[in-house]
Amino acid sequence: MSKSLKKMGARLSLVVLFGTAGLLYAQNQPLNSVSPDSTKAPEQTPAAEQAQAPGPDHARAYYHYMLARRYKELAGIQNRGDLVERAISEYKQAMEADPDSLFLRVELAELYSRITRVGDAIREAEAVLKINPNEVDAHRLLAEIFFRSLAESQPEKTAKQSLHKAIEHLEAVTRLDSSDAGSFVLLGRLYKADNQNEKAEETFKKVLNSDPSSRAALYNLAEVYVDQGDFAEAVSLLRKIPADEMDGHWLGLLGYAYTQNHEVEKAVATYQKALAQDPDNQDLERAYAEALMASGRSAAAHAELEKMLKAQPDDAATYLRLGRLDRQQGKFDQARQELDKARSLSPDNLEIPYEQVQLEDAVGNEDKAIQILQALLKQSEKPQGQYTAGEANNRAVFLERLGSIYRNGEKYDQAIEVFKQLVALGNRQTARGEGLIVETLRLARQPQKALQEADAAIQKDPGDRTLHLLRASMLGEQGHVDEAVQQLKSLLDGKAGDAEIYRAMAQVDSQGKRFAEAEAAAHKALELGAKPEEQEYGHFLLGSIYEREKKYDQAEAEFKKVLNADPLNAAASNYLGYMLADRGVRLEESVKYIQKALELEPNNGAYLDSLGWAYYKMNRFDQAANQLEKAARLISSDPTIHEHLGHTYLQLGKKREAQQLFERALKEWPTAVSSDFDADQAAKLQKQLDELKTTLANEGAPTHRN
Repeated sequence: MSKSLKKMGARLSLVVLFGTAGLLYAQNQPLNSVSPDSTKAPEQTPAAEQAQAPGPDHARAYYHYMLARRYKELAGIQNRGDLVERAISEYKQAMEADPDSLFLRVELAELYSRITRVGDAIREAEAVLKINPNEVDAHRLLAEIFFRSLAESQPEKTAKQSLHKAIEHLEAVTRLDSSDAGSFVLLGRLYKADNQNEKAEETFKKVLNSDPSSRAALYNLAEVYVDQGDFAEAVSLLRKIPADEMDGHWLGLLGYAYTQNHEVEKAVATYQKALAQDPDNQDLERAYAEALMASGRSAAAHAELEKMLKAQPDDAATYLRLGRLDRQQGKFDQARQELDKARSLSPDNLEIPYEQVQLEDAVGNEDKAIQILQALLKQSEKPQGQYTAGEANNRAVFLERLGSIYRNGEKYDQAIEVFKQLVALGNRQTARGEGLIVETLRLARQPQKALQEADAAIQKDPGDRTLHLLRASMLGEQGHVDEAVQQLKSLLDGKAGDAEIYRAMAQVDSQGKRFAEAEAAAHKALELGAKPEEQEYGHFLLGSIYEREKKYDQAEAEFKKVLNADPLNAAASNYLGYMLADRGVRLEESVKYIQKALELEPNNGAYLDSLGWAYYKMNRFDQAANQLEKAARLISSDPTIHEHLGHTYLQLGKKREAQQLFERALKEWPTAVSSDFDADQAAKLQKQLDELKTTLANEGAPTHRN
């Protein structure tokens, strides 16, 4: 028999004796190290050969290895600790027979890991890597150990270390074994947990490039997009899976992405499919109710939530959604009770106090809203500013709301300081924070500083479209309409985002009284913007353009389209009501529209001004003064409000107070932001002021000096 056949025979005999598990060990040994006669007593050899160190005894190693495997299997079946110890003993004897076998050491480490002797498992696997840093199974085992430890209760610092070690070993596994898709997916998930979203996205895309059908990679990549707020990408990705292949979990994620992407009808239909598969899933039921709310079906949403409360009376999440729904419908007392109940049931849920912030802000309790937000920011703060993508998004929402409350209260310096914290969060929040700072400077009547800030922000992030839109809007306000429009046209790229640019062009042209161009741009935006919220805003914008052109019937038709789509659109209700009141037509109807807006936003200064002006047109001057005084307290620098209140005071015989308000309106209007008060109106008011001064002089009353 030839030497090679003898070697092959030795391998075959091992398979017969030990089965395929023995072959696993054999495959991890050099072929020329196996001797068919190694189980026999050693023959006499020359003294020089006997003096050499003995080599590994592979046959004895195989024998003990197979016993170890057998004891390990029996221990699992019979749940006997003594058999585990026998398995460990046999592994150690196998390793004594073949001390150079890294395979055996990894096998022992895996057994240690299985019986929760984690320290021994880590030491054994790390010892293997000291000998061979490219031993992929040792890396794989250590990655698994550190990943499992993340589910255990441990200090945050320790958990972070475990996460980084798991990532380190998975990076090695994917480098050494590029075919291990499961390890790539797990690595991507851990990158996401470590707030390394770009690496997570890149890792999941690698899996999908090699296996486009990988559901795990696709789902996790969609979650990355959702965490980043890129809901359109998440929807696009999830829609690649046929609907009939999606389970409730997948449909739930798609429904959420649809909702956040303002495709609410699709969200409703998707949640209905999900609930058909999993009718008892309360998370899906809540999400379905939210989609109904977003689609304007408040009664259906309320009924769904009440049904859930009957099934589970102490469910905080359902009370939260009821509170949100009632707040949106202007039922503030009921909403407060529901939110208080939700917070008592789930005191650690950050979403509940944030909903309370929105409630308190809506009813004018700004100090209370600020207090809750400051507590939320303190509660969610992380050392060294290390936030996951989800945590950063939450913190950004809190900061933006706090800054907006300060800004609405004309506390511009405090607002800017808050928005600077938003910038410091980095990533996608930076440009958002910069834009809010620019907008705040604009509202603070610092137009040049706002433009400088916008230019600096664009230089840092030239690809951020929102910053370019904001800059163009400010140019238009400052009278540079041609430059603003040219800047906007340069952003057009033939993609879906062009609708937003055409809306901005329509606003700039309307401000510059280039109404034909404004109408054309608004119609183009409606043509391109197919989403329901884009259609809604497009009709609102077109209505405002028609109103400025005094095409009142067409304007009314556009605002009614908005209200048909969304009966809770407070801005459209107010605009339609004010348009009727300002012309002195259908005044009772105008008051109803404005009151509806104020039911939804009772602390809105612009809406209070509208109601006051409607009462003025109805000769109900005391009621008018009450509403207009509230409006002036909320918005202290709006020339239109001061003019309206001045006319009201004049009718009430308060001529000197009227004079002061007219003078203030004329002082404010040149730098007023987002006001329809223009030069023609200023000239008309100046004439009225001069006449009032003459009247006061003739009456012998002291006039107020400008």
